[in-house]
Amino acid sequence: MHHAFTRLVVIILACAALVATARGDTVYAVSNTDGRIIRYDSADPAGTAVTLSGSGAIVGAAGLALGPDGNLYIGESGNISTVVPSIRRLNLTNNSLSTVYTFAASEVFPGSLVFKGNDLLVGRNPFFEDTGTIVKVGNATGGTIAVSDYTSGGSLASSPGLAFGQDGSLYVSNQTYDFGTQNASGPVVKFDAAGVFVGEVVAGGTATGLYGPTGIGIRGTTLYTSSIMDGSILQTNLLNDTTSPFGTTNVLFGASPLALLSDGGLIVGSAGGGGAIYQFDAGGSLTSTFNSGLGTIGGLVVAPVPEPSTIVTAGIGIAAAAAMVRRRVARR
Repeated sequence: MHHAFTRLVVIILACAALVATARGDTVYAVSNTDGRIIRYDSADPAGTAVTLSGSGAIVGAAGLALGPDGNLYIGESGNISTVVPSIRRLNLTNNSLSTVYTFAASEVFPGSLVFKGNDLLVGRNPFFEDTGTIVKVGNATGGTIAVSDYTSGGSLASSPGLAFGQDGSLYVSNQTYDFGTQNASGPVVKFDAAGVFVGEVVAGGTATGLYGPTGIGIRGTTLYTSSIMDGSILQTNLLNDTTSPFGTTNVLFGASPLALLSDGGLIVGSAGGGGAIYQFDAGGSLTSTFNSGLGTIGGLVVAPVPEPSTIVTAGIGIAAAAAMVRRRVARR
């Protein structure tokens, strides 16, 4: 009887471990090619992919952010002629799309998004030759919209990557795209918590291996940057501004938008039109490639796996069940 109970406890603990590890992060991706938005579980991309919004609803999608209200925000660059640039919102409760703000014609072509409280910061799209300050759409999640320049000082080209550091500093992919040579270049720069220019953090070129900064993300004191021209990802120690290779897709234009996973890894989306989303572990090894079918990936965002407390609660529930079984065995 004792051995039977021991085996039961082992099975229950194994089930608890399964609860803790079975789920990955929820990933949202938007297609720049046809505007589709999908959701999938990072632990099983192909098996869990669900379409939230069909093709054609968004034109020239570039930039994706999860708002503090739990909704998804999408940058729409439009097509210059018939669809003007705007910020769109996907209500994740009922998958309905709405327009948050419409920019004046050619005022701003969104290229990246990041939230600061309820305010949405908007970077500029290099493929529309859009240059200038980072723009703030105040009260983007609700209330009266107020649009203003967020950054000042320095000289910004396009800005297809935005990320906040621990101290509130804003890091920006300062990318220049040359349509003649089809070459992207430029550094990553930093603005302080008030939006004032501080300086260059990662230089572009052979010294660092950064060839066209695109998607960026920050975990602790490490900055990750997509290098679009060679499909690689770099890591920069923000304590001493030293940059080294992290991982690579080995595909031209294979690393564009970037998002961090809760297990220490990250994902990058391809700008090459094949729809590939590459997943890397915490050490920079390429672990999987998800052929999403989205064409050019316009944006990626991750909703982390549930907090450990929810897993602990599940474990407590399983432990309680084990105790109940033990009492029943003892009565026999």
